[in-house]
Amino acid sequence: MGEIKDYKCPCCGAPLVFDAESQNLHCNSCDNDFSLENLQLIDEADANAGENSRFDWDSYTPRNFDGAETASLSGYTCPACGAEIAGDDSLGSTICPYCGSSTIIKAQFEGMSKPDYLIPFKIDKQKAVAAFEENSAKMAFLPKEFKSKKRISEMSGVYVPFWMFDCDCNAVITYNAEKITSWSDSDYDYTKTDYYRLLRSGKVGFVNIPVDASTKTDDDYIEPLEPFNYNDAVNFDMAYLSGYLSDKYDVSVEDSKTHANERVKNSTEDAFRKTVDGTYAAVQPLDSSISFSNGKIRYALLPIWMLNIKYKNENYKFTVNGQTGKVVGKYPVDKSKRNLYFLKVLGISGAISAVMAYAACYILR
Repeated sequence: MGEIKDYKCPCCGAPLVFDAESQNLHCNSCDNDFSLENLQLIDEADANAGENSRFDWDSYTPRNFDGAETASLSGYTCPACGAEIAGDDSLGSTICPYCGSSTIIKAQFEGMSKPDYLIPFKIDKQKAVAAFEENSAKMAFLPKEFKSKKRISEMSGVYVPFWMFDCDCNAVITYNAEKITSWSDSDYDYTKTDYYRLLRSGKVGFVNIPVDASTKTDDDYIEPLEPFNYNDAVNFDMAYLSGYLSDKYDVSVEDSKTHANERVKNSTEDAFRKTVDGTYAAVQPLDSSISFSNGKIRYALLPIWMLNIKYKNENYKFTVNGQTGKVVGKYPVDKSKRNLYFLKVLGISGAISAVMAYAACYILR
């Protein structure tokens, strides 16, 4: 004889009893009914969602440049921050894009792997500077001396290395949810709260999930530049590096996988969450299990303009998406401008209050 299963209510945990009339299992505690088929689905979902997420990426073997490709490239090292970048011989004097130092040392090119593809710069330096200035104009209380044309002209175009991750995800996610209904009659106001267990399962595919492969870049200034349009991606060719700098990765594929797994998991959960948002008053994730197949990794260079402006012994970093012109950065605040503004606001408010008080006195007379 098979094992007798003790069914519990998924909503409140109370025992369920079989109702002969409805042919469903009924909860006397919260008055919910469940078909046997739905209970089996819930049990399956709980078992699957409770499993550990599985991430399985293919291995990646970097490609090397041949001698002819590297003949026109030079290496550059920044003694201030340790950045090692590459560029063609036509660059002349170079400003470090990561710290703004001008003491870049030219050296022999070495140690850079060949990317699988890149997105060429579509925003030239003039347009990148214009995008930065337009964004700066929106900032309140920006110090006048911060807008130095000379400093802004030191903006550098850099191909930043990224590991790109593709995969097809299978996910099972369960949620607790609530719906609230309110109504009134002549005597009372009523509020009814219904509780639900939600199950979402399915597949979602990802292409070109970028993970920054350089320790010199700050993800707070890089990830907000997304999205890039990967329809513009082309096979790597040395010609695209002409006039620009190119960083080489110093974060290995293995060290990038943790961040990639996190981005895949968060993106999958966000995609599934959108299927339940707006329908319920409250939704709380309960369990999730995410696994994927066809995990592929490629090496790519993405176009980013970088600018460092030193103001009052502090370095302010800015990045501009070299494809879309999106600007990311933190601006200083001129405290004297800010204080003067609020004094003016307080003065105007005080004057209005005085006029209103005078008018009130006049009316009383």
